Amino acid sequence: MKKLALVLVFLVILAVGAFAEHPGGWGIGIVGQSHFDWNGFAGSPGAALSLKAPQKPIFWGVSARIKNNYFGVSVTGDYYLIDKRLTPDINFGWYLGIGGYAGFYHVGGDSNYNGLGVGARVPIGIYVFPVNFFEVFIDIAPSLGLGINFGDKGGLELPAGGLGADLGVRFWL
Repeated sequence: MKKLALVLVFLVILAVGAFAEHPGGWGIGIVGQSHFDWNGFAGSPGAALSLKAPQKPIFWGVSARIKNNYFGVSVTGDYYLIDKRLTPDINFGWYLGIGGYAGFYHVGGDSNYNGLGVGARVPIGIYVFPVNFFEVFIDIAPSLGLGINFGDKGGLELPAGGLGADLGVRFWL
């Protein structure tokens, strides 16, 4: 735990010299996602809407996951500590952020229960702007949190979260 705290402090110190490379306007996009849970490494694909308002430095995501006997919706919010261009000629860069998530899910079939999940996440990714208003990005976002289940499988789930991967496009207005 001490090592994790030391790494986070180091990242915040590095972020002081970082500067934003994303445009300052509205951003809206779509994201294809995959997620592997820490408990059992079950995978679940999904889709998300990506939003960025110019007034707040938060990148929002609203996602849905639907698979056999499972439905879930969640919201993420990420603040980029580092958002830096890698090449001077084109807008190709990387980012590292901290954020959080909250969601609701329903599991049907033999195990019928509902659940809530909350936690923290760390998105790490790369992006490229082929043109000024169009961004393509890919990232991974490990997350750690707490799940609360109601119904047949009542109780707490700790640790909750997993390893998420996103591939998306965003238009900047």
